[in-house]
Amino acid sequence: MRRGTSIALGALLIVLLVLSVVTQLWLLPAAVRSMVVAFPEVSLLQVPAITWGVLAVLCWQAVAVIALRVIVLARTDRFYASAHGWLRAMVGCIAVFLVLVVSAFIALTVMGYTTPGVMLGLIAGGLLASVAAVALVLYLTTRR
Repeated sequence: MRRGTSIALGALLIVLLVLSVVTQLWLLPAAVRSMVVAFPEVSLLQVPAITWGVLAVLCWQAVAVIALRVIVLARTDRFYASAHGWLRAMVGCIAVFLVLVVSAFIALTVMGYTTPGVMLGLIAGGLLASVAAVALVLYLTTRR
């Protein structure tokens, strides 16, 4: 990988990590609090929503940190020797995210809180994660 490309990708991932931390610590709790103020009937979901959101963002933060490591491996031309373990770890993080999405979907359906925006967001996030996981698994199985 070219040095400029790896620096640009690394900088982008670091910016995304900083934004995700801001999202976890300030934006997500504030959004949930404002939703509870506007719709008091969802107050039972306040703690689970924040917990789920923090865990979901944490999964993608782990993927970003692993991607930073893979970028370093690609820059030093040691990618093929040791990247497969890191890519498997990335698939594992995405799988955990998928478990979170499915569990949130089931829990919200059982509780009767199936607003279209939330359900479509869960479906879209799950589909995106599924595509990423399948792409990584295909890469891992075809590059032996």
